Amino acid sequence: MDEPLSVEEMRAHIAKLARTDGRYAPEAFFFVNDVVGRTVEWLQNGEMIPRDVDPSRGAEGCNFHISGFEMLEGMRRLARERWGCMARRVLEHWGVTRTEDVGEIVFMMVDDEKLQWKRRESDTKADFAGGYDFGHVFDAWEG
Repeated sequence: MDEPLSVEEMRAHIAKLARTDGRYAPEAFFFVNDVVGRTVEWLQNGEMIPRDVDPSRGAEGCNFHISGFEMLEGMRRLARERWGCMARRVLEHWGVTRTEDVGEIVFMMVDDEKLQWKRRESDTKADFAGGYDFGHVFDAWEG
């Protein structure tokens, strides 16, 4: 297995992956990467209720699996935390307009060997289908 990429190498590689695909801005990929870290943090410290009860989830300090549902909840929380009522507009600017777009980005990153993300055989893009309506979760948000 290759050595993990440095932060700078990872950002450059993710930007190249985004440009090659062309559907989403590199910032969308960087944001998804940030969502993973924050979601793990929220799950481990009890700020988010886990939905993934699979015993292979991993122990602290080990690989930590995040379900599609948890990923979407983490994205919703982090987007609202960072951009408040502008969250939907920021995501749309990057080409992310529905939860299926998040799944596309996640799977591009999972399928890229250099990023060394892992998935279970049971994980699919369908896990991100119909997660929530962006207008409902972002536009209707009050503070």
